[in-house]
Amino acid sequence: MSGEHMSSERSLITGINGFVGKHLAKHLLGKGHEVFGIDIQETCAVSGCSYFQANICDNAVIDRIFHKVNPTGIFHLAGVASPSGFQMTPFKSFQINIMGTIAVFDAMRTQCAAAKLLTVGSSTEYKTVDLHNSLTEVSPLEPMSFYGVSKYTVEIIGQYYVRHHGLDIRFTRSFNHTGPGQGPEFVCSDWAKQVAAIENKGATPQITVGNVNVAIDFSDVRDVVEAYALIMEKGKSGEVYNVCGRNKISLNYILEYLIKKSASNITVATDKNKVAAPNSTAEIIGDNGKLCRETGWTPKIPFEKTLDDVYDWWVEELKKKKTSSGES
Repeated sequence: MSGEHMSSERSLITGINGFVGKHLAKHLLGKGHEVFGIDIQETCAVSGCSYFQANICDNAVIDRIFHKVNPTGIFHLAGVASPSGFQMTPFKSFQINIMGTIAVFDAMRTQCAAAKLLTVGSSTEYKTVDLHNSLTEVSPLEPMSFYGVSKYTVEIIGQYYVRHHGLDIRFTRSFNHTGPGQGPEFVCSDWAKQVAAIENKGATPQITVGNVNVAIDFSDVRDVVEAYALIMEKGKSGEVYNVCGRNKISLNYILEYLIKKSASNITVATDKNKVAAPNSTAEIIGDNGKLCRETGWTPKIPFEKTLDDVYDWWVEELKKKKTSSGES
């Protein structure tokens, strides 16, 4: 296996085909890990990994996979990641995020109790935000959406497994992150795709947006997966870590930056459905001091490069679709 150095780590990623899962798999492969993945699709999106197709809620199947792999580290990413998805299908979404996570925790308990596990939470677990202070890990928790409730519940259940079963589980409350390959249901990717479509396909030069008068804490997904790996390497069982950029990036700035990539005279229209999205008016700024102190992590990728890479990814994706459809 190629990489910076060889490693004895056997890392299992649930949700490996997701946006973050693909980036994490590539990062771990680069560090010399043997990488295994679980997801619902027939094939793995990342080459060089051993793959298992499975429903994360099928506890018997998850047990068998954990027994076969016997991982040293488990990165639990599988779940419904979109707050809007939760609003549309709450029953199914809660089942996946909560019962699927219990299946993972219990498979670890019975099949590989000596392993370490990272479960990824969300900044949406926090109470309504204090606009004057960054959120730390001891800030009050009071989820304001179904998605946040599911992540908060998972954290409580995970802490139970730590206390009562002695498992080594670490937790994140991850803030907004973006990067190449993210789906268009998230703001940066949505706007980048719309601008790329205008340039690639001659679409109507108009972008639809929600509330742009907001500043949000954004990180690059490639910095985020490095943080996840470092928490597994240097973090502590039972501890929670904010994974965030500790910054305040205006959505207006992002919109203007992406629009400048087009030669067209793009107009902006407000979509009431986007404005009404959960947490669309919240200013979410995090404090990453604990993560930086305990693991040595620091974000490295400038946000403008992140936006450049998101836009370039969409340009290439839309070209591929145009070619496959036979359009000139």
